Amino acid sequence: MRRKWLIIGSIVLTLVIILAGIKGIVGRHTGKNWNMPLAGRVIVVDAGHGGIDGGAVGGDAIEKKITLKIARDLRDYLQETGAIVIMTRDSDDDLSDDDYIGRHKTQDLLRRADIIKKNHPDAFISIHLNAIPNSRWRGAQTFFYPNSGKNERLAMLIQDSIQKNLSNTNRQAKAIGFVYLLKKASPPAALVEVGFLSNPTERSLLVQRNYQRSAAASISQGIMRYFTKEEVKTSK
Repeated sequence: MRRKWLIIGSIVLTLVIILAGIKGIVGRHTGKNWNMPLAGRVIVVDAGHGGIDGGAVGGDAIEKKITLKIARDLRDYLQETGAIVIMTRDSDDDLSDDDYIGRHKTQDLLRRADIIKKNHPDAFISIHLNAIPNSRWRGAQTFFYPNSGKNERLAMLIQDSIQKNLSNTNRQAKAIGFVYLLKKASPPAALVEVGFLSNPTERSLLVQRNYQRSAAASISQGIMRYFTKEEVKTSK
């Protein structure tokens, strides 16, 4: 009889240990430690240019290649926080037809706008790079269409995260009125010019994978700050 109770006691003790272990595992992955701040959020990420439209050029660096890498990194970071990410492009192509001669850019933009409209996202982010004749200009800058305070807040939080993490700019988020996709986007939207390919020092950073990942991580952080309702002072 004593042997029987010893066996039962051993089984009960084993079950208690197993249940305690399961509780510990669940406990470690819930609450503050199990944090999916963008769970269920749909975000459209737009890698600027593509295909025959290379975008800005500086030395051997071409905008379309770098924007795609940063956009893919951004997608990965956002997915890690629970977001559903839709890419306007995920290869070296634009969205126009091969035989759409003369107006391929128009068709490309219309189709990107259609992706935003059809998917009803919670946010739209477009990634670009800059280049101008004067090589002294450098630094990332985030732009927004000034028809919504939500656009401005998203852009300001992204810009603030870039400033803190990349330390490459003193620029502030800026309103811009002529970017087609920002005008057409119904959800909160921002366009990030990650840097200047025309500046040799910044170009040497923009072609580095670690720097591209850091830029994407900064943009992702700004987006998370937006959706977690972090307050930010606007210019209004």
